[in-house]
Amino acid sequence: MQIVIVGAGTVGYELAIQLQKQGHDVALIEERAERALEISEKLDILVVPGSGSSPSALEQAGIRDAEMILAVTSEDEVNILACGLAARYGVGQRIARVRNPELTDAEGKMVLDGFGVTRFINPERVIVQVIDQIARMPDAIEVFGYHEGEILISRHIMKEGMPVVGHDLVEILKLAGGKDFLAVALKRNGETRIPSGADVLQAGDDVTTLFSKNGLPAYLRMLDLEDKVVHRAIVSGRSLTAIHLCDKLKNWVEKVTYLDQDYEHGLHAAERLEGVEVLFGDPTERDILREAGVENVDLFVGAGEDTSKNVMSALLARSEGAKKIIAISMEPRSNHLFREIGVDHVISPRRLMAQEIMDLIHRGRISVELQLRDMDLESLEIQAEQGAKITTVSLAEIWQPLRGKAIAGAIFRGEELIVPRGDTRIEAGDDVVVVTYPQTVSKIQKLFRGGRL
Repeated sequence: MQIVIVGAGTVGYELAIQLQKQGHDVALIEERAERALEISEKLDILVVPGSGSSPSALEQAGIRDAEMILAVTSEDEVNILACGLAARYGVGQRIARVRNPELTDAEGKMVLDGFGVTRFINPERVIVQVIDQIARMPDAIEVFGYHEGEILISRHIMKEGMPVVGHDLVEILKLAGGKDFLAVALKRNGETRIPSGADVLQAGDDVTTLFSKNGLPAYLRMLDLEDKVVHRAIVSGRSLTAIHLCDKLKNWVEKVTYLDQDYEHGLHAAERLEGVEVLFGDPTERDILREAGVENVDLFVGAGEDTSKNVMSALLARSEGAKKIIAISMEPRSNHLFREIGVDHVISPRRLMAQEIMDLIHRGRISVELQLRDMDLESLEIQAEQGAKITTVSLAEIWQPLRGKAIAGAIFRGEELIVPRGDTRIEAGDDVVVVTYPQTVSKIQKLFRGGRL
C-alpha cells in the first residue's frame, strides 16, 4: 500500500518505521528542514520537506497514487486540511490526529462534515482510556485493552494467600464461576513461556491473563484484590488530558481531586468538572500534596505537559503514601529509567497514538503488535480471511505445530466474544487476539491469510 504521512514527530516517525517494516511504500512530509534531513538519513523512505497543507508537497510525496494519508502533526488545522486535499486527489483512507474537543461530539465523532477526514484520533481520549484501564486493575504490572477495552490483558505477580496459588490452570477455570479466563504467559525464575492447563501457579509467578471486561470483578476476586480498588485519586497537571481524566474517573472513583498550578486554568477546570475537588498548587511541593490528602490516595497521576514535573510529583506522592503512581512522559527514551526509579506506569502519548493508528490501519488484517515488557512475547489482533487455512478445521488440529509457541486468547465474532477451547473453529471475519513469540508472527499471518506453515 502506498501511504503518505504528514508530520515527522514521534508519532509520524514510529508509524513510518512500522509501516516500512511491513512492506508498505511510505512517503513522509515534514515542515522542519532539519528534522526532514535527519529522518531521510535514518530511514530508506521518501522524505519531502514542506507542509502537509501544501498541494505541491503532497504531490512530491506521491499523493496522486496514495491509498492512505496519515496526518499526525501537532496542528489540527494542518491535519484536517491535508486530509481535505487528499480527498480531492481521490485518496480513500484519510486519518487525522485531532485534539480540539470542539470538533468532536460526546461520542468522539467529528461534528464537521465535508472536511475530508474518514477517521480521526484524539490523543486525550486514547490516553484517558489507557489510564482508566490501568486504574481499574490493582497491582497490575501491565494492562492492555482490545476492541475499545472489551478484552483486557493483565499481568500480575502471584502472592501467597491468593486463591489461585497452588491450583493448576484447569482448576482455576472452575474457580472462575463460569467466567472465561485464559492465562497466556507465565514467567517463572526469569524464564517466560506459554502455559498449559497442567501448570500449577506458584507464589512469585508473573502471569499474564486475558479476560473480558465483564469478567474483571471475578478476576480481582480470584487474586484477592477486591479491596484494593481505587477509592481516592489525585490528578495533577495543567492539561486537557488531566481534565478529561478527572471527568472519566469521577464516574467510578469515590473522590477525585484535581491539582492545578495555574490558577486561571484551575478555575476553568472547576467550571467543567462537577463532582471533582479542584485545588490550586504546585504538585512538586510536599506541603501542597499533604493539603490534598495524598497520604490516603489509592492513585496519583501526573498528567501535565511537563514530563519532569509529572515524574517528580508522582515520586513525591509515592513517598507520602500514594499506593499507585502514574506519570505521562513526552520523552519515550527515558520511560525505562522512570520505571526503574519507582514510577509504576509511564504513559507515552505519542507512542500510544502511533499504536492506535496502526490498529486502525490494520483492522481487518493484522493490528499493532504489543510487546509485553521484559518478556519475549507479543500480543496481536488478526482477522481470519475468507478461505484461510485457520478456518478449515478446529483449533486443536490447526494449532498443533504452534503449541508452546502461540496461544489464541479471544475471538470476536460480530458482537460476540468467545474465549476459545480446543474444539472451537474460527470462521472467516473473526478477529482473534493471539499471544506469541515474535519469531512466530509470520507463521500466524500465513494461517490467517490462507498460507501454509
